Amino acid sequence: MLTIITISYNSSQILSHCLGPLIDSKAYPFIIIDNASTDGSATTLLNRFPQATIISLPKNIGYGRAANVGLNQVKTEYGLLLNPDLTATPESIERLLNHARSDTANAIAWGPASQEQDVVQSPPESAEWISGCAMLFNMKKLREIGLFDENIFLFFEETDLCSRIRDAGGEIRFCPDVLFQHMLGQASTPSSAIEWMKNWHYGWSRCYYFDKRGLGEGKRSPKRQYRLYRWKSIISTDSRKRIKYKAQAQGARAFIAGEKAFLPDGSPQERPGHKTSYTADTA
Repeated sequence: MLTIITISYNSSQILSHCLGPLIDSKAYPFIIIDNASTDGSATTLLNRFPQATIISLPKNIGYGRAANVGLNQVKTEYGLLLNPDLTATPESIERLLNHARSDTANAIAWGPASQEQDVVQSPPESAEWISGCAMLFNMKKLREIGLFDENIFLFFEETDLCSRIRDAGGEIRFCPDVLFQHMLGQASTPSSAIEWMKNWHYGWSRCYYFDKRGLGEGKRSPKRQYRLYRWKSIISTDSRKRIKYKAQAQGARAFIAGEKAFLPDGSPQERPGHKTSYTADTA
């Protein structure tokens, strides 16, 4: 009936803490995609969860591409994509599944509340978008739409997928009476290099998404985004934010120059020359 997929990048500790009880319950088949972790996570997870399917990728291929690897392994009617820093129980998953089983013919994706303040005891409601931290899919219908856009390394991949679901006449449902608690920002071990890469890809992916949707004009144009991020990097009084905006500006500039999110060998753009600590550096 259901297979669960999670993507791990240096996430063995938080994954074991949040999803360990669910995996140990053996309630559902579980697939862990290790996205070329550098901290030995793949071996740790293999030893910790012999009952799960562990797929170790030779390089970090990004969230959407790695999710597609897992989704392509699903043989059940439903697939549930979970972040490693999210807590769900068999009972809460069954509630989400029950909504899916009884939902309309056009429904393709369902999402729970991920914070307690968002929980409301009301039936599922139509939504334009659900968070990528927890997405339940009807796999047959999802395959008809297509999986995540593999041009994206990180950010806006679930926004793009939700847009394509709506374009195809499908429905997205938010289920506010189901809670999967999300420990925000703990999916991977933080570092200045990782933060730079994330922000570079945020700048690139935002431009890519709006351009793809034919919305890259006015305030959403790549050039406007580049100028905005660059200006913020100059005027911000917070050194961390200056680095953040500088990375986003360079991601937007790369998109304008026609650069891809991935290098020709399939590795993501990392901007290794900017693996810097948070200093007072500006644009």
